[in-house]
Amino acid sequence: MTKRLVIIDGKSVFYRGYYAMPNLSTADGTPTGGVYGFAALALELFKKLKPDYVCVAWDKPKTNIRKRLEIYPEYKAGRKPAPADFYAQIPILHELLQAFGWPLYELDDYEADDIMATLAKKASDKGIETCLITSDLDALQAINPLVHVYALKKGLTNIDLFKPESFTEKYGIRVDQFLDLKALKGDSSDNIPGAPGIGEKTAIQLLQQFDTIDNLYENLWQVKDSLRRKLEDGRELVEMSKKVAELWFDAPVELNLDDMNAHDLDTAALKELLTHLEFRSLLRNLPEHMRDTPAAKAGMTELAQVESAEELSPSHARAVLMMARELIVWPDGDEVWLSHERGRAARLPRLEAAEILEQVAMVGHDSKLFLKQLLGDGVTVLPEIHHDTAQGSFLLNPLRKSRELADLVGMEAIDDPKLAISAIWALYDEQGQALDALPELAHVARTMDFPLIPVLARMEHRGIRLDTAKLAEMNTTLTTDITVIEAKMYEIAGGEFNIASPAQLAEVLYTKLGLSTFGIKKGKTGYSTGQKELDKLRGQHPIIELIEQFRELTKLQNTYVQTLPQQVDECGRIHTTFNQDVAATGRLSSTDPNLQNIPIRTERGRQIRDAFVPEKGNVFVSADYSQFELRLAAVLSGDEKMINDFNAGTDIHAKTASEVYHVPLDNVTKDQRRAAKVVNFGVLYGMSQHGLAAAAGMTYVDAQKFIDEYFRVRPNIRKYIDDTIKKAHDDGFVETLFGRRRWTPDVKSSNFVVRSAAERAAANMPIQGTEADLMKMAMLEVDKRLQGQGEQLLQIHDSILIECPKENAERISEMLVETMEHIYPKLGVRLQVDVHTGNNWGEV
Repeated sequence: MTKRLVIIDGKSVFYRGYYAMPNLSTADGTPTGGVYGFAALALELFKKLKPDYVCVAWDKPKTNIRKRLEIYPEYKAGRKPAPADFYAQIPILHELLQAFGWPLYELDDYEADDIMATLAKKASDKGIETCLITSDLDALQAINPLVHVYALKKGLTNIDLFKPESFTEKYGIRVDQFLDLKALKGDSSDNIPGAPGIGEKTAIQLLQQFDTIDNLYENLWQVKDSLRRKLEDGRELVEMSKKVAELWFDAPVELNLDDMNAHDLDTAALKELLTHLEFRSLLRNLPEHMRDTPAAKAGMTELAQVESAEELSPSHARAVLMMARELIVWPDGDEVWLSHERGRAARLPRLEAAEILEQVAMVGHDSKLFLKQLLGDGVTVLPEIHHDTAQGSFLLNPLRKSRELADLVGMEAIDDPKLAISAIWALYDEQGQALDALPELAHVARTMDFPLIPVLARMEHRGIRLDTAKLAEMNTTLTTDITVIEAKMYEIAGGEFNIASPAQLAEVLYTKLGLSTFGIKKGKTGYSTGQKELDKLRGQHPIIELIEQFRELTKLQNTYVQTLPQQVDECGRIHTTFNQDVAATGRLSSTDPNLQNIPIRTERGRQIRDAFVPEKGNVFVSADYSQFELRLAAVLSGDEKMINDFNAGTDIHAKTASEVYHVPLDNVTKDQRRAAKVVNFGVLYGMSQHGLAAAAGMTYVDAQKFIDEYFRVRPNIRKYIDDTIKKAHDDGFVETLFGRRRWTPDVKSSNFVVRSAAERAAANMPIQGTEADLMKMAMLEVDKRLQGQGEQLLQIHDSILIECPKENAERISEMLVETMEHIYPKLGVRLQVDVHTGNNWGEV
């Protein structure tokens, strides 16, 4: 069987990886996108090509093109250097290649293409098939029946395979004519001139007719005048271009197949490096021969112990388990595995396990799912969550993409419950040590996030009743209104069209109606019809308002009015899922369905909330923190004047307007207060002059003046923002008042847009995160104080929604105010809670 060698153009593939994964970094901010992209592509091709030998060719910095510069001093001139974090990753890539066992070759005066061509020729002379992986088409010169090129066209997935026959099919010429093609047409990427005025199509036609450049110039009389003059004038450039573009097959490099042996590697070292780089998905998908020992396949050395773990007999289990301090729990269908120590586990029916867990705290992974199973069984006393490894993973690194148990321990899948138990033991130990090293974060975990899991489980299990008849009625009205809007738009456009199609809508707006395209973004399919572009067109034509109405109503209908009724259970209640491990700030998110995103700024949006109703005889009580973020911004920035204003009950927006506009408080106008309100909240999110101008109806100049004056009046806020961003850069993380952390690797990105967004998020995180911490503390305390008088149903933004018997509403309202306003007396600023009672969600 023919042996196969794969040669990778290292820098070329690394460059593609870097730009394909521009923002990837480890938790400590080390950029790794180029390394990841290289590894992902190389391993994918490895699986596909199954090579016997692998090596990497590299362009040696500064000396690799010396010989070609002697021929043409402008060779590759004008290329911009890559960003700093590109070069910072190269030593990491070299580590990776060493771990793979792939030798790297770089030489003075020879480019990677020359090294690849030389090795490919030597390999094919020995009857070895060679695959060249590169994005540089110069390598096509090396193609022969045993040498093939896998050319990266775009990103890491668009690859062309070139063999002699496929090359000819694509270009219409033979492989041996490719160098002449480059000499004629030049290569802008390498700054090779070619014959001025001769493009690829013309060059190919000439070679098809004359076969070679030499034959072409011997027969120039056969070429039409305009083309002949270009070829005559460019002859010296063509000859020089050919010398520069020609691959050199004589690089001083040996074909050492022992060094290139694809199956000779240190699998343990590779696993250790991929783990360190946080390339968990690559670790799980390594080719079989690159995987470590069976223990490492399990993900951690500890996991190997569980394969032969002792299973306690049911008769012996209860007494032993009841003596434990905490129990590792893994649900398995109608049964539950419980482990009180490493290497020993018991399997019990779920209800028996529940009885034990009434007395002993549990350690689990994504424990909320198990708690909801217990609630479904009718269990009323839920276990205390001592530790949850999914939430622990989030707290230690909220930027991690996956918190599946298998992913966390570097496994492809976990099928054996005893293996899952062992995995949780390992993570529990590892995370416990990490949290103990960060006492404040440990406090957040053990007093907020872990205890909240049972509260959320009960909220999700209860759900909230939905009046489907009300939504059906609203759906009929919406359908009528949408039909009317469509008819008006068709009349304006002079015929029907698909309003939801950006291309057809653009045709109507910019061609049929001739609306101005000044400042409108243009993509591959034409001018944009996105909301930002419609904002620029507002006032130019009545169709713009109709489009916005159409979009609002169809979104309400499709996302909520028609969809929500399909999600109710047999009792007419809808059950959202509250996630603690999605928002890096620690705030809860709502999914399936998302009840946090129901629009409330429009009348139609608010009507959807009217369809959420309590059971007969009950009412809703909503408690909402007022100006929560601003009060916390005052605390975190140490703005005593702002704190005093809040504590005195002053209208903070009017006060801000008074100070910025230099007018007495009683003389502040509604417009001035509105502008101050926009800025008060907006600066916490890095609002720009453009954002303020759009939101408050100001000119850019006035908006900038307002922001400048705002920071003069509120210097502590300015300093807080600057100091927090500096901390993000210096320490690699920011944190809440209580120690919840968010890692900030993207503040070091070379991409301005990514870096700026990361800095804005970093500045805002301590405020939003502290808000999330206080809200969780409030939910836990409210849960204790309800004492069966009512039930928490929803936590939306800064509010808690309770359902209770009507006669309990006043008592619960008072309890909510007392609890939530005094949830953390050391805060130093007065918290204000507004409470409302109503017969549907819209009323509160």
